[in-house]
Amino acid sequence: MTNELIIKSLSTLEDLQEVQQLEILVWGMDCVPTHQTLTAVKNGGIVLGGYINNQLVGFQYSFPGFKDGKVFLCSHLLAIHPDHQKKGYGRLLKVAQKEEALKKGYHLITWTYDPLESVNANLNIGKLKAVCRTYMEDCYGELKGALNEGLSTDRFMVEWNLEQETESDEQLTDKATHIVTTEMNEQGFPFIEDYSLETTAEVVAIPIPTEIQKIKKENLSLAIDWRVKTSELFQTLFSKGYVVVGIERKQGENIQNYLLKKTE
Repeated sequence: MTNELIIKSLSTLEDLQEVQQLEILVWGMDCVPTHQTLTAVKNGGIVLGGYINNQLVGFQYSFPGFKDGKVFLCSHLLAIHPDHQKKGYGRLLKVAQKEEALKKGYHLITWTYDPLESVNANLNIGKLKAVCRTYMEDCYGELKGALNEGLSTDRFMVEWNLEQETESDEQLTDKATHIVTTEMNEQGFPFIEDYSLETTAEVVAIPIPTEIQKIKKENLSLAIDWRVKTSELFQTLFSKGYVVVGIERKQGENIQNYLLKKTE
């Protein structure tokens, strides 16, 4: 028995059917049809499976994208079995995805995620060094499943340049200006007390809670308040030329900060 994650590229109908079952387990909503994933992998797409002792515990699904005359890889799903989450397997699947993408000639991978989900933020921005300059309001409309229930499906659309060097989060943190004031409520949850949209700072820090799902379950109105206020903050800053480029994260704290750098 071993806990080593073995990652392999998947292309058979049987493997993709297994992926579909894991998708249903993790997301609890309508799944991608196997005829879609099968067609994608035959035409430039990538499906990777992560296995522990020959059991599928995670997968990643992506397909080719095209915009403004450029081809890129659109990463649509990344899922880890609930019994194996927070073990670094998501990062390993993304690193393997990068390697496969480069083999196929891709230089850019894009995907969406909920900007209030701190674990995803830490992986996508903090570890993989993807960047974000696009905020999509209610991107998918109403989605089924506990993860999405109760909040609008706002999303960051991130860009992962596979061959670009990035500035360290420590350097960015030292330069960051905090334009949002947070406090704690009687439940022990953080909330945004005040913020300013008037800034010309080179680097700006925008907080998010580290446990949005817990907040949503116990105080939905507070979760909605986080959504509404961060939506305004991100969209305003993006319109001024700021780009999310890093994460400031401290162990044990109930908020973490996105670091946005002015590029225009």
